[in-house]
Amino acid sequence: MNTDLTLLNQGSAAETKGSARNAPVHVVRAVQQASDATGVDFAYLMDKAGVESGYRTDVKASTSSATGLFQFTEGTWLNMVEQHGAKYGLGVYADKINNGSVSDPQTRREILNLRKDPRLSAIFAAELANDNKTHLENELGRPVGNTELYMAHFLGAGGAAKFLKALDKNPNQPAASLLPDAAKANLNVFYDGTRPKSVGQIFDNFAAKFDGAPAQFAGSTSLGTVQSVDNSSQPWLTGNRSAASGKEPISTFTIMMLDSLALPSTDEEEKKRSTGSGARDSDEGDASSGKPSNGYGMKVGPNLSAGSLIAA
Repeated sequence: MNTDLTLLNQGSAAETKGSARNAPVHVVRAVQQASDATGVDFAYLMDKAGVESGYRTDVKASTSSATGLFQFTEGTWLNMVEQHGAKYGLGVYADKINNGSVSDPQTRREILNLRKDPRLSAIFAAELANDNKTHLENELGRPVGNTELYMAHFLGAGGAAKFLKALDKNPNQPAASLLPDAAKANLNVFYDGTRPKSVGQIFDNFAAKFDGAPAQFAGSTSLGTVQSVDNSSQPWLTGNRSAASGKEPISTFTIMMLDSLALPSTDEEEKKRSTGSGARDSDEGDASSGKPSNGYGMKVGPNLSAGSLIAA
């Protein structure tokens, strides 16, 4: 059996989830080498590459600077090269980086272009997974699995820790209120149309991809009894963040969360009837009563809220 077929067969765990079988051989080889060098699970890395880029090595995200097989943003990549580059023959470049910054523009471009190298992208993705694993297990006080590791890649280790603590506390709370900046940049992850997804629903979506796990929070909804949301500063806007969370431009999309409107009481209805101010045509009634709309010309009724990962 040739080497290429051997590598593909070694990826059987990922193939079970529909991953390695569709990946180019050079990508499978790069990921296998990264797994061997770091001890990070091969199937996890393959699934991660599939979700991030569809196994494309030069793809760039439209909403941020994320580029390459594992969609590293500029800030994250510079930090990874600075921390781990010397170990993989990039010592010259690592020495040029100071706390994630490079003074020479040409050198900076050269370093960032390395994100399109699948071997380096895979090795740094694996190193980042190990860094995030250590951070999360220290924060949560328990072992973490592939789903938690991907959450750390997606949100940064600090953001993932906040998300997972909120999941333990109340999976029904709306994730967009917990992490508004991440939600603005990843609308498809945090919203189902205009309805915000709960923390539990988002975790279930990722768990199905990375652990093949059945839904744990299928009934989770942002419209249930919701605990107060932690509105402290987002980890990527403070100094307390991991290398995984660079300051990236986000969209100007504004998240609107509308309070539920209480139904009128029996006394109120009786008062309307007695004064002749009862129900009217729905369109006219909404316009004259000041009943809010969602900003798109749609009337908002009780309990209605208005609000990238690259698709696998």
